[in-house]
Amino acid sequence: MRKVRGCAFADWLSPVEASRRLGVSPRRVYALIEDGRLRAERVGGRILVHRDGVEARAAGATANGRPFSARRGWALLLLAAGLEPAGLPPDVRSKLRRHLRERDLWAQRARFATRSERHVLRAHSSDVARIAVDPEVVRSGAGAAADAGLPLVAPGAPLELYVDAVTADRLAATFRLTPSPRGNLTLRVVSDEVRAWLTGPVAPWPAVALDLAEDGDPRSRDVAHAALARR
Repeated sequence: MRKVRGCAFADWLSPVEASRRLGVSPRRVYALIEDGRLRAERVGGRILVHRDGVEARAAGATANGRPFSARRGWALLLLAAGLEPAGLPPDVRSKLRRHLRERDLWAQRARFATRSERHVLRAHSSDVARIAVDPEVVRSGAGAAADAGLPLVAPGAPLELYVDAVTADRLAATFRLTPSPRGNLTLRVVSDEVRAWLTGPVAPWPAVALDLAEDGDPRSRDVAHAALARR
């Protein structure tokens, strides 16, 4: 680690800030610096970590383990939200609670990739409001963030919904939904068991935050990070 007299502080993070961004302990950050896997400098007696290296490592979150099965992933998300997944054996519930105590959700976000099958579609603008109030859908994404208790208001955001396969097929047929890379509707298809776990009109906040983390909007990503990195 070399000593530098001046730097642009916007490009650097303290070890504590880096640990929060990566979802690890400050001790782990110092170990990564010592191993040369994070670039750091000593500035005015302080150790600072280069932001680009931290962000690159955060983006490579897949290195933190294999993807969870959809069932295990959803059980973790519901437990993190203070909810109880029906039919989960007590010993499994205990192991998952311990897992949540040891690692935050932000550091593991890539492991939840199998939580749904994601379909980006286009609906006629006059049908969007009708789809949003269908009794078989569960809202998520930026448009549902405030209702999920997250500090983000995005009234013009595309509609994002969790549904089971039967509901997805029904909506596609009824409203003539078509695949589109610039769609105004995203259907996230889950298993019947997982759909039964989603009992409200809005997805649990950890699921909404994960969806925000995949959003291209930096504001959504920042909200997701703040929510999922908390212990």
